[in-house]
Amino acid sequence: MQQTPFHPLDYLSFVQRRRWWLIVPLVLCVVAGVVLAIFLPRIYRSHSTIAVSSPKVSTELIGRTSPPTREDRVRAIAQQLLSRPLLERVAREEGLAEGRPVDAVVDEMLSPEVIKVEPSELLKDVSTADKPQLDAFVLSYAAGTPELAQRVTSRLANVFVELSSTSKAERAEDTSAFIGAQLKNSKERLDALETRLRAAKETYMGSLPEQTEANLSMAAGLRQQLESTAIALRGEQDRLTMVERQLESMRQGAADISVPGTTTSGQARLVQLQRELADARAMYTEKHPEIQRLQEEIAQAQRDAQAVAKQPESERLKFLRLDPVYAQLEKDLTTARLRVNELRRAESQARAQLGIYQGRVESAPKVEQQLASLQREYDMERQQYTALSEKLQQAQLAESLERRQGGEQYRILHAAYRPGKAESPNIPRLLLIAVALGLGLGVAAAFGREYFDRSVYDVRSLQNEFDVPVLGEISTISYSA
Repeated sequence: MQQTPFHPLDYLSFVQRRRWWLIVPLVLCVVAGVVLAIFLPRIYRSHSTIAVSSPKVSTELIGRTSPPTREDRVRAIAQQLLSRPLLERVAREEGLAEGRPVDAVVDEMLSPEVIKVEPSELLKDVSTADKPQLDAFVLSYAAGTPELAQRVTSRLANVFVELSSTSKAERAEDTSAFIGAQLKNSKERLDALETRLRAAKETYMGSLPEQTEANLSMAAGLRQQLESTAIALRGEQDRLTMVERQLESMRQGAADISVPGTTTSGQARLVQLQRELADARAMYTEKHPEIQRLQEEIAQAQRDAQAVAKQPESERLKFLRLDPVYAQLEKDLTTARLRVNELRRAESQARAQLGIYQGRVESAPKVEQQLASLQREYDMERQQYTALSEKLQQAQLAESLERRQGGEQYRILHAAYRPGKAESPNIPRLLLIAVALGLGLGVAAAFGREYFDRSVYDVRSLQNEFDVPVLGEISTISYSA
């Protein structure tokens, strides 16, 4: 069965049938938009531009490596502007808290849509030899009337500039005072630790780790001294033994003992004469007068020695003591004994001192371990004291700089102005939204009504609904009056 083709004019018939479903929602939305535009409260926003001048003094003097960025400055300004003391002062001075709690007013002002701080794009950074670098920031406040918005914005800017100049100086003074107190406490702790460390070092004096090298050197020197003393002691003991043997030989009347020096009687004289005779025979003949004289003297000395040997022991010792050689040997014996005793005492003292220094070297690691924690605490406190001293100097420089107003300064570049039109509501936008919403609702309502309406209005609808051929169509008959 042939279907009646769809014609675009069918939309006109749809619009004609459902015109009230389109018009009524549109009219209602427009009326609602107009009512809202009339009765919604007006919000006016006033703006004030605050300029920040760079420090007059080089930032290197106060320890800054680089100037703060715009974002840092905006954040710092926002934190100061949104501080409760500043907002409470502005609320009281402008009468915003009349009949209302101050905290409630401050909470409203803290809303992100009431107070805004934004960097200004109108003023670019300027850096010349005569003009310091400037950054500009815009402070804005939203209120119900243009006059109130202007007054509060102006008050906020003035109070901020006033407090920023004083707060920086006060903050610098408080910082200096705080660091000074911390430095004083650190100095007291450092003195106490230094006293404890000094007392501990005095207790372990001689066994300190830093004295280990000196102790090792002293121990090495004492070992060398012991060796030299031992060698000298052995030499003196040998000499003492030799002197004792010589004395014993002379007491026994031995003829084969060679005694140095000049002798005048006894075995010593006999030995001396025999030596002289041997020397003379090497130079002279047997008939030489010198040899004959020496032979006569030797014979006389032998007779004297035999005579002495026949005497008692006491007489022989008495006779020997008159001999200078024997007397010298006894004196050498006494000296050798004194020297041996002295060397033995020196050896004993050296061994005792060596034991002391070796004990100090061996105890050094233990002492170092006992002093390590105290030394580490002292070093850390000293580092902290040095850091606090540097910070105090920087804080004092910053304080002096703020007193002379040599740091960053805030000033009002553009005062707050009276806004000419409300920021909200935006009436053209509100009406446009109302018209768009009305059209959308009208179209939706018309299509919905057409979808649920089962009435037949034309040939195509009849054919689609009943699937029967249409033989004819009677046009609309209009009756004239």
